[in-house]
Amino acid sequence: MYEIQRMGCSCRHDSSFLLDQPQGYDAYLMLYVKTPAFFRIGENAQTVEPGSFILYDRNTPLYYGAAGGDYVNDWMLFDCSEPLDAEIAIRFNTLLTIGDDVDIPQYFQLLADCYYRGGNAPTAALLIRAMLSEVFAERSTDPAGIPHYRELLDLRRQIYAQPQRSWTLKGMAAMLNISMPYLHSLYKKAFGATCMSDVIRSRMESAQQYLTNPSMSVEEIAYACGYSNSVHFSRQFKKEIGLSPQQWRRKGRNER
Repeated sequence: MYEIQRMGCSCRHDSSFLLDQPQGYDAYLMLYVKTPAFFRIGENAQTVEPGSFILYDRNTPLYYGAAGGDYVNDWMLFDCSEPLDAEIAIRFNTLLTIGDDVDIPQYFQLLADCYYRGGNAPTAALLIRAMLSEVFAERSTDPAGIPHYRELLDLRRQIYAQPQRSWTLKGMAAMLNISMPYLHSLYKKAFGATCMSDVIRSRMESAQQYLTNPSMSVEEIAYACGYSNSVHFSRQFKKEIGLSPQQWRRKGRNER
């Protein structure tokens, strides 16, 4: 599960800005710089252009700042209770030039809306998951030779952003105007998973977020995650997670 600890959008500093924190943070730090910036990662130092992105691993030394003018960035400190790179080929501590392919500022604005209004943990978690999936899918998969790659990427983003939607293979194939077997083959080639397994995974992640809210019943959570009845939801949850929703909720309460 994802949890935002602190964040900011379009934070501005003058030309003297420098963050030097040798111990890093005991959480993940995501940065998107909107002005030229200077970074030192290990023994390597470089100046980057606006539109650069980096995801720092936990407890990684931080050294970055302004490069000749004001420094502006979007940033987020967050944590995750499961291995962050379990399903996404994340490249930690690596500067990436995003360009116009992924609308990172829009993601940050949506996340900030969730964070500052409060009570939107499941939505925020799915937005983080969708953003990381899009950023690193662009760079971990070679789209050459994969037809409809951009449409597949957009479909995957929608799956993780809208787990409650009534996703079917037939409906997803119609969105791309291709056959169901062809979609299955292309999606698996592009992401190493089937579209329906991603649907289930997005629903399980959303369910775990909702289960931390004691005011929501299992029936309400099932509906919020796209299931028409709680029996089917509970069976699938136990199959995927290894515990029933009630057992998972009790386990989390005891650990807290």
